[in-house]
Amino acid sequence: MKTDICLRKLSGLVVEVGTESNEMLAFSLNAELMRLGFIISEDLVKGISKLSVDKICSLSAECIDSIKKMVGADVDYTPMYPNFPQGVMEMSEWELYVNAMLHYWSRGEWKPSSHKLPRKFDLSEFTKFKTITLLKEEQFINLFPTLLSSNDSLSSGDKEIVEHFLNTYKDLPYPKDIPYKETVCLLAGRLVRRGDDISHLVKTATDILRVVTYINDGDISLAGNTKFKSLPRSIRKQLIKTLEVVATEEDIQRHRNKWNKLFHNLHVGDYSEKLYLMAHKVRNNVKIKTFNSKIQALIDGGSFSGAANKLKERPGDFARRLDHLLRNDESGKVVDDFIDVIPSVSTRVLMQLLGHFKGRNALGKRVVFPKGNTQKAVLIPEIPGTISENNSKTAVYYMVEGLLSKFSGLKPLGKVWIDPWLKKCPLPAQQRSVSKGIDTVARGTRLPIENNSVNTLRFFIYWVGQDIDLSATLHDSNFKMVERIAYTNLKSKKYQACHSGDIVQAPTGASEFIDITMDQAYEHGIRYVVMNVFVFAGPNFNEHTKCYAGWMGRAKPRSNEIYDPKTVASKMDLTCASRNAVPVVFDLKHREAIWCDLITSSLNHWGGNNVESNKAGIEDVLRAITMLDNKPTLFDLAALHAKARGSIVDKEEDADFTFGISKNSNVCPTDINVINSELLI
Repeated sequence: MKTDICLRKLSGLVVEVGTESNEMLAFSLNAELMRLGFIISEDLVKGISKLSVDKICSLSAECIDSIKKMVGADVDYTPMYPNFPQGVMEMSEWELYVNAMLHYWSRGEWKPSSHKLPRKFDLSEFTKFKTITLLKEEQFINLFPTLLSSNDSLSSGDKEIVEHFLNTYKDLPYPKDIPYKETVCLLAGRLVRRGDDISHLVKTATDILRVVTYINDGDISLAGNTKFKSLPRSIRKQLIKTLEVVATEEDIQRHRNKWNKLFHNLHVGDYSEKLYLMAHKVRNNVKIKTFNSKIQALIDGGSFSGAANKLKERPGDFARRLDHLLRNDESGKVVDDFIDVIPSVSTRVLMQLLGHFKGRNALGKRVVFPKGNTQKAVLIPEIPGTISENNSKTAVYYMVEGLLSKFSGLKPLGKVWIDPWLKKCPLPAQQRSVSKGIDTVARGTRLPIENNSVNTLRFFIYWVGQDIDLSATLHDSNFKMVERIAYTNLKSKKYQACHSGDIVQAPTGASEFIDITMDQAYEHGIRYVVMNVFVFAGPNFNEHTKCYAGWMGRAKPRSNEIYDPKTVASKMDLTCASRNAVPVVFDLKHREAIWCDLITSSLNHWGGNNVESNKAGIEDVLRAITMLDNKPTLFDLAALHAKARGSIVDKEEDADFTFGISKNSNVCPTDINVINSELLI
């Protein structure tokens, strides 16, 4: 797993120091990797060539296996029409219809026979290679404290990496502080299972609730419900002993329904009178005065300055209520009180506030990403009321000053260059729901389709199970869907787009493809293309043995190579507890891919869970992912660090430290763990 982690997270390999001379074997590995779209750096070639033959063979097998899985080259792709796309475009609508009906009537057993055209290795299809570099062992080990230092939730893939480190290595370097509660509770959950003390990690009753949720394989964000299993007596006693010290009635009230179930599960009455009385109040819905209820009472009474003064006790809550208070109090007292607590507000929350207040009075609808293990984008109405320009400018000024003060204590950066493209890259958030994939970036990030020879977008899915459908929806500049390419409409001559054919059973695996000709579609009024994946029949994505989606940029779509790993731009595993997924959106006007990794609600109005039934939801997701003006960007964060820790230069070659879109930069959009642990401090 070490090789896989290094490739996925660090784009490199750790190799032992050797004294052999096996350059040809190292170059042979490089040649194999080039077929998959990767290339080895000069230093890594030298390092590999000094290994023994056996070690090179072992490393090669691990490396190729990992990369094949990363790009999806570890399976066989045989769509309904193997001579896609020309085979589909040349068939009559009647022939396509008859073939589809025969396939459906046979429950997926019958497929049209066709002679496969010969495939060839076409050098002109090469895209920009992804470079694999030489890593030191220290760089690999330091990934562990970097993950634990994240100021955001960890993805399921990152949690697996943390588990691997804990299971494999001793004397790991721990950070001084683990800032994110969910990560703390992940570690505490492991300790509980071993019977170890967790009192040094958990500080609140909610922490204990997260730990028990983790033990029960639930959602430790607490956004969803968890079925609590019966726990061994020893674990129950340990949890109750710790809970008795930290529990407060107010903390219990935050998740009353969950605690009602958990108190029963823990049998608290057998061990603690204090907790038994708390459980009694929860069961009987006894209301208590909480901090939030006191704040709300002040607000309801019109005492906004009084609420602000009280909120100074909890800076994070103050920040979240700041907009509400400012639009109801123009005296300046609220701003003055907030200025006092800015040093105690987290960097992430301050950045979110800066994004929020950036043109706040001019914003229409806003986009929010609710927490949870599945990620939706929700459009909410514009904020009622306005905030005085003076109060808004004052709040923003002191928030910026507070961030600069925080960052100024970090290591100097020297001369800093910032790529303007980073204005199109929102800061990463809600990582717990992120899908595992190649070069993951924050939702809403716009990535350029750099190769001008690429004119065809080729979507693909592969799955094992029942009936999953790949679809593409084509939209105008007002987000209205004007065409779809799906099992209900396999091709469009107008837009030069087609589908490889619908497969309804995949017990041993199946694949579907869609081609979209960008220039042709844009010339006929298409601005956006949305990639959609629907479960038509069968369980949610996370219950499938295997299911993933991706896209390629093809310069020669009729090269008779339907799937070409070296042209794969992105591939992500679909493992969410949902039946609809939107992996990516394309802006044809600017030739940009917009990273989504979102779900939509599943509707079945028009013949099942398909494009026709979910048209409104797809349009809403498209509208949301292109309306992120209220979100802080990586450019905003980089500019603050540069001002606090160095000086900005205009040319990249003059810089000591670079923030850019390229992986050659010191920090780029794919460096999510670094951004969350070292920049959003």
